[in-house]
Amino acid sequence: MSAVVIDRGPAPAAAATGEPLIQLEGVGKSFAVQRGSDARMLRAVDGVSLDLRRGEVLAIVGESGSGKTTLGRMMLGLMAPSAGQVAIGGRPPAALGKRALARLVQPIFQDPYSSLNARKTVGDIVGLPLRIHGLGSHAERRKKVAAMIERVGLPTALIHAFPSQLSGGQRQRVAIARALITQPEIVVCDEPTSALDVSVQAQILNLLKDLRDEFDLTYLFISHNLGVVEFLADRIGVMYLGRLVELGAAAEVLARPRHPYTRALLGSVLTPDPALGLPEAPLRGQFPDPLDPPPGCAFHPRCPVAFDRCAEIAPRTLHDAAGLIECHRHDAAVAAPPDAAR
Repeated sequence: MSAVVIDRGPAPAAAATGEPLIQLEGVGKSFAVQRGSDARMLRAVDGVSLDLRRGEVLAIVGESGSGKTTLGRMMLGLMAPSAGQVAIGGRPPAALGKRALARLVQPIFQDPYSSLNARKTVGDIVGLPLRIHGLGSHAERRKKVAAMIERVGLPTALIHAFPSQLSGGQRQRVAIARALITQPEIVVCDEPTSALDVSVQAQILNLLKDLRDEFDLTYLFISHNLGVVEFLADRIGVMYLGRLVELGAAAEVLARPRHPYTRALLGSVLTPDPALGLPEAPLRGQFPDPLDPPPGCAFHPRCPVAFDRCAEIAPRTLHDAAGLIECHRHDAAVAAPPDAAR
């Protein structure tokens, strides 16, 4: 298999090794939503602070509507926050400029068909970033495109094919090749396997893992499935209704989840063992209306261990050796009922 060697040229340098590549400080994003005759504000992301470190895979998980994709778009620089600050490579996205930002961070989206131009061939789609950034001659670009297409596991004969002629897994490999052709440092993967069959999901996850090691990539991996991120993640952040409610090392979060919502997500993961049957997530009620969130802790109406304070006061963001947690039952300053386990 051909090696892909691309000169990054004068792309902006990100933070030095050991420092965060992307930093969020109190980031929020609100949207005006018309409901009847009233305009309401929807807080898609509410006061999130975290960093993405060089070389790691940070997974952000949560149900649909939790704010994961909005957070990812702000980390891509595609969306400006309504509050707080985003720094990419130590600088605000606007200060980097669109082209410099694109050289540093690239997305892989959920639907590989809608994210590809149906009128362009595979070769044109993968080679477009090289042409936009003026990297190499025409012959050099063709050679690099062919090598990258081969590297993501596609036959080079498909270079003249159109997206409609490919399977879902092949289209996602094309999207991955396009994202990596200029060798960015950061890749934001927004549910990159959720639209694929289970067998194809495993192939794409293995490919992403191999490419991370080969190209020294840093991933933000957005998913609703903890079973998927377990394979890749170094750290896991759990979001609920726009809030980051738990953040920690993947092994710790998966083995010893602290937030009741994280435990519920883990309880809903399907297992290949037929003897275990279908999982039953210990959640009450439905996901709340984001335009009318519950008072206090937003999770309390569904929480199996909620007590009176949860319905009245929002929990503090606590930082400790294990990471981040937002839950009254882990707050030493709160006297929780002794009959409910933390």
